[in-house]
Amino acid sequence: MKVIKATRRQENGRTIVNLRFKTMDQLLDPDDPCPLRKKELTQDAEDAILTNVFADKLKNPLTLEIQVPCAPDGGQAAEIPDAIRHHFRFVRSEHERDTAIFIRERRTALAFTAFNILIALLYVGYSYQHENWMTSIIGQFIGGIIVIMNWATIWDTYEYFIFDGREKSHRKKLLNKIIDSEIRMVD
Repeated sequence: MKVIKATRRQENGRTIVNLRFKTMDQLLDPDDPCPLRKKELTQDAEDAILTNVFADKLKNPLTLEIQVPCAPDGGQAAEIPDAIRHHFRFVRSEHERDTAIFIRERRTALAFTAFNILIALLYVGYSYQHENWMTSIIGQFIGGIIVIMNWATIWDTYEYFIFDGREKSHRKKLLNKIIDSEIRMVD
């Protein structure tokens, strides 16, 4: 079983997250040929760190305590915090790339919304000038399609700006907090 034990405590206004790994291979990817300080974390280790840091307020200073039985001593043990930071810097760079794509897609959604609102305004304007149009089957059908298109595009845009934008911003803060945290090896 690959359980990673996690505890959290507060000391002097600082959140201390202690993660206990069973082996070094549970923390660092054993198939990564890079030197120790540039090794990737395993997916389980990344998830454990993200989940346990996310569980606390992002404004509190953070210390990550990493426990690994039979961890290397001396200089090599000092490289493990570097490996963790290196890994999360890479994750942050991927997140920044994804955010750039997200912003481009958000602009596209906003353009579709503006276009659909313009069509709705034209429809309403035409309907006021031609009252019989609203009661005809074709007028009601087109009106229904316009309502559905506007509802879908406005909701999509709202979701991009409110929900997805908030998640992207929060994830960036979370990654920065991990990178900037104090990371230490403990016995």
